[in-house]
Amino acid sequence: MVVDSSPISDDLMRDMLTKSQTYTVVLLKATLRQRTPEVDAIIWEHGRRNFALRAEGVLSIVCPVVDNSEWAGIGIFNATVEEVA
Repeated sequence: MVVDSSPISDDLMRDMLTKSQTYTVVLLKATLRQRTPEVDAIIWEHGRRNFALRAEGVLSIVCPVVDNSEWAGIGIFNATVEEVA
């Protein structure tokens, strides 16, 4: 792995901050209902909507959480909280 040891200058920081974007992170909590076979069709259509949002450039990253924790998924939207709601 190559590590860039050059310092990040104040000018570079200012330049990069002008290019920063607003993102919104959505954490989808799992429910007992979500883990039942009868909701498979709903989850399938939810996935279809996620792919459509990705194609539109609104949903930058989406991933299911499959570790049997309380979380079902994580989405990072290229939008404000109001737009995501």
